[in-house]
Amino acid sequence: MSLKALLEFLRRELAPTPGRASATLRLTLSCLAVTVAVMTHHIPHALVAMVVAFLLTQEDVAFTALGSVLGVLGATVGLGLALLALRISADLPWLRIGFLAAFLFGGLFLKRTLTLGALGSALGLPAAMTMVVPDITPPSPEVIVEFVLWIWLCVAIGAGVNLLVQLLLSPGDPLTLLRRELDTRLATVEHTLRRLHGSAADAPVASLGTLTVAGMTRMAVLLKSSALAHPWARERRETLSALITLVDRLVTEARALELLSPAPGGGVLLP
Repeated sequence: MSLKALLEFLRRELAPTPGRASATLRLTLSCLAVTVAVMTHHIPHALVAMVVAFLLTQEDVAFTALGSVLGVLGATVGLGLALLALRISADLPWLRIGFLAAFLFGGLFLKRTLTLGALGSALGLPAAMTMVVPDITPPSPEVIVEFVLWIWLCVAIGAGVNLLVQLLLSPGDPLTLLRRELDTRLATVEHTLRRLHGSAADAPVASLGTLTVAGMTRMAVLLKSSALAHPWARERRETLSALITLVDRLVTEARALELLSPAPGGGVLLP
């Protein structure tokens, strides 16, 4: 890859899309608060709390609250299963490897199949970590139980702090945010068409290029959250999904029309 292509890729991927700045701020504050807690009380395995905060950070309060509660429950169940598996396989390394693979596979499978994918990570990752404890520390029951309790505490701290930050700084209801995203895109497309027609006088609501790069990822996440929080959205999920796809295609076509429109000098506008 040439330097020019690399710079173009970075410019496209790091473009300030809608919601990215606020999401980054919330995640940064969550990690900062977790760092203060673990450094103040000298809690080991603090990286687990950071990973949990990162995995559970979502676009809205409803999704984050549900993910945090289920994440702690999933970690509790996973660590309990890991202790049971260690009791069976403490002296059988090959069996522990099998349990390790099973926990990793189960966690990744649940992450891909469940609506709240973080639940699979919270269940499988701590349990898989627990299976390697006898290989890195003396195989003492006290040491293993202490490790499991510290891991559970880190998961609880990461989930709790992240939930608190989201409750304080989250932008609001997912269905309202989804409507706002759709309104922004439609208003931007309307302004672009008016400008190409020569009748637009006001400033655009957002950059059409930025909305094109953002795609429909954020709207899809908000739709998933809305379906969990609102029965109305859950009943009309397929219709809303089709609407999101159509609006995204409208934005893409408007951007293409903008790029292919005649420039003031008689040429064609290029990105």
